[in-house]
Amino acid sequence: MASMKTNEQICAVVEGAFSPLNCVAEIWDYEQKLRFRVSDAMNETVLSCPSEVLANLRADAALTAFLQDVRAEVEANGYTLNPWPGLG
Repeated sequence: MASMKTNEQICAVVEGAFSPLNCVAEIWDYEQKLRFRVSDAMNETVLSCPSEVLANLRADAALTAFLQDVRAEVEANGYTLNPWPGLG
């Protein structure tokens, strides 16, 4: 059975997926959605994700696939991210 993440675990995973850039994630909309912002060392926004439905990200495979896509977008914009193994 796939591991299902709590809201806090999802935020922690998202915030750690964009190193060495900064990322702040938060749960909102009655704990139904996730939003996050990735920024550089000068606090300039690299990427903003305003609304993702949490129910779609609870499984490890779904969260990993989503973050791999977002990481690819950040890297396509010229930023180098530290390797990230994903989840399971």
